[in-house]
Amino acid sequence: MEKIDHKTFEDERGSFTPIPLDVLGETWDQCSIATNDKIYTFRGLHYQTNPPQRKYIKVIKGMIVDFSVDVETLESEYLYLTENDAVEIPAGRAHGYLTLSPGTIVAYLVKGEYNPQSEHSIVWDQCKGVRKVVNFITDGKKITISQKDKDGK
Repeated sequence: MEKIDHKTFEDERGSFTPIPLDVLGETWDQCSIATNDKIYTFRGLHYQTNPPQRKYIKVIKGMIVDFSVDVETLESEYLYLTENDAVEIPAGRAHGYLTLSPGTIVAYLVKGEYNPQSEHSIVWDQCKGVRKVVNFITDGKKITISQKDKDGK
């Protein structure tokens, strides 16, 4: 038996660990785990164009409001997910979430190899539906978000 070492990226939000794997009867290109130390941490809204990525999102610990956004119309859908809830995000949609409890842990399975040249993000407050839900939930309280997600691409 050999120890597997996976690179973990850390910042003020917590950590993110990509893990390639083959499970669930098909090959997934990556499994990632995001830890979120603070309540009202926002991750997203991310999508990739070449190849488009399909995602399976599972809450390991805590609670989130999960967003799926049509990248053409910016129309959004959302679900509240608690521990052990999961959702699939179809390829071609942007994905993001807001933590509703401190210490939230979220796992992702991703279908479609990561390509940094075709990675995109939509600024959360430019999607009317996402902005409305986030502002309602946080009621003016500060959200924690990376500079990259604030800027969009």
